[in-house]
Amino acid sequence: MGTPLRVLIIEDSDEDAVLLVEALRRGGYDPTYERVDTAEALNAALVDRSWDISFGDYSMPYFNGVTALRLLRAKGLDIPFIFVSGTIGEDTAVEAMRNGANDYVLKGNLKRLLPAVDRELREAALRRERKKSSEALMESEERLRMAIHAAQMYTWDWDVQSGRVIRSGLYQEVYGPDRTASDSSYASFLQRVHPEDREKVDQAIRRTLDENAPYRISFRVVRSDGDVRWLETQGEAYRDGTGKVVRMIGVTQDISERKQVEALVQQMAFHDTLTELPNRNYLYDRLLDAIRVDEAKGRPFALLLMDLDRFKEINDTLGHHRGDLLLKEAGRRLKAVLFEPDIVARLGGDEFAILLPRLARVEDIHQVIQKIQEALRPPFVIENLPIAVEASIGVALYPDHGDTPDSLLQRADIAMYAAKQTGRSEAIYDPQYDQHSPRRLALIGELRYAIDHDQLRLHYQPKIDFNTRRVVGVEALVRWQHPEYGFVPPDQFIGPAERTGLIKSLTQWVFETALRECGAWGRSGMDVAVSVNLSARNLQEPGIVERVAEGLRSAGVAPDRLMLEITESAIMADPNLAMEVLTGLSRMGVGLSIDDFGTGYSSLAYLKRLPVDEIKIDKSFVIGMASDENDAMIVRSTIDLAHNLGLKVIAEGVESQDLWKILSVLGCDEAQGYYISRPLPAPEATRWLAESPWGIQKNN
Repeated sequence: MGTPLRVLIIEDSDEDAVLLVEALRRGGYDPTYERVDTAEALNAALVDRSWDISFGDYSMPYFNGVTALRLLRAKGLDIPFIFVSGTIGEDTAVEAMRNGANDYVLKGNLKRLLPAVDRELREAALRRERKKSSEALMESEERLRMAIHAAQMYTWDWDVQSGRVIRSGLYQEVYGPDRTASDSSYASFLQRVHPEDREKVDQAIRRTLDENAPYRISFRVVRSDGDVRWLETQGEAYRDGTGKVVRMIGVTQDISERKQVEALVQQMAFHDTLTELPNRNYLYDRLLDAIRVDEAKGRPFALLLMDLDRFKEINDTLGHHRGDLLLKEAGRRLKAVLFEPDIVARLGGDEFAILLPRLARVEDIHQVIQKIQEALRPPFVIENLPIAVEASIGVALYPDHGDTPDSLLQRADIAMYAAKQTGRSEAIYDPQYDQHSPRRLALIGELRYAIDHDQLRLHYQPKIDFNTRRVVGVEALVRWQHPEYGFVPPDQFIGPAERTGLIKSLTQWVFETALRECGAWGRSGMDVAVSVNLSARNLQEPGIVERVAEGLRSAGVAPDRLMLEITESAIMADPNLAMEVLTGLSRMGVGLSIDDFGTGYSSLAYLKRLPVDEIKIDKSFVIGMASDENDAMIVRSTIDLAHNLGLKVIAEGVESQDLWKILSVLGCDEAQGYYISRPLPAPEATRWLAESPWGIQKNN
């Protein structure tokens, strides 16, 4: 069997075509062929078939090889074309070659046919290979150009001898149009670098020239329009045979958006989203700084804790929206009366802290407190409604009242409650005040009794799927109905429970009660998952995974009907232990959720490693997104990030239809908040699940 060969023959003589084919067979080919002798037949042969080689008779009465050749070349077909003719002169042959013929062979001398065919087939294969390589190169270059463009990058090549810099890519977009754009010298480049970064950049480049080590550096440049961009560049020096640097090549990327995201993450970690003041994390770090300064220079300082009297009453009467506006205005007034390096931070709720790193004399501190009280004295006008507010302030002095951030915060807190209890506006910590923190100390002592004697209640707040608009789960929230104080908010006993170790018993009670209710719902045909919160202390308990498994077995609840919610700070308290515990729970089939996402320290890289199923966006971001562009960006970015990591997103604090609609457009998976339902006691939750339009379809 010879080499297959698809042959197109333009010939009016069938005998001549057969002779041509026989010659090819004798030469080791296995030809399949078609003979055509009109333009129509040629066009038809080219429509749906491909050919390895073509032959044409130069002289035919109505349609000849010259016309056929023009038609082939007009179609852009790279098919080798050889004239095979009985009569063709040298001049005619040269003209034919000039018009695109690959060779010519006389019918009376077919011994030239096979060498010509072999050669043209080889040449055609080489052309196809070169074309394929060229197209692949062009495609690769285009992909590289697209990647460079997408990454906001440009490449550069600096001829050290001449000083000339050749750039490609997005240089003009990064730096902006400029009359001096033609000046590509190194000096011109340095002039564009931000003055504060210029020396750093110059030193990095010169160190590379001297030490022959690659460099990588981030810096700012000032565009011609005055806009400042962040760039990251890396380069490497090349030397000649004598060791002299002759050129430097590198790549530069516009990282302005990355820097904005980093700044946003930093803002989230260390600032309160409502008031935009520093938060507890930031204050804690500054307290550590102040302690280090005192150890080095002997500089004592003062910490003030302040809360707004009757704020809960104001919040309950006028609504959370007006309460939030009041807190924002209080933050602005506090900030206005303080000066650098004083710091005002919001710790949560209506509680603020003021760090006075240069004041330790009681007289000076008293003057600052007077300024604060004077700033708060004028009524707050919130949506045309005047509201009078007073504050209670507690003071702790370093090092007299504590030598750690925690001890100072605790002593200032005790002093603040002493001021509130005695009706004074301020109090400096005194050890005797410890017994005058009536509710706090009493609650700590009575919490164990409350756990054992049925004073605690669970309320359940539904979570709704955006797509089905049906309930998919409920979060179990603990409430304390104190016989003397009435309803006690969770933030007044959860923290003390963690500090005293009672959190283990409290969580166990919540866990068992929630699973018992979940099992009862399931047996009545309402298949709904329940979420329970775990603290840092719970994660550190030996045998926590086994206790969860036993609780599920006892209640007859499937593991996938339980969702455990853990805060970022609880995970970051001991990341390795958290990973071990969460992995064990995940393997069991229990769902895992990161609660209050965005308010802690967790890194995005670490979050990717955790075996979690969902994240819950903290309600402070959700509530603010309708009016605050930064909050909206945080929520949108969090949803995109979570989905890229394969996680579901639950939004807390959905308190209006507008928020529901915005979150739905952003692709949020589930919602929880007062727009759907307030937290409900178990009997009301059961009715809600059965009767609400959001409720669950019974499994009959």
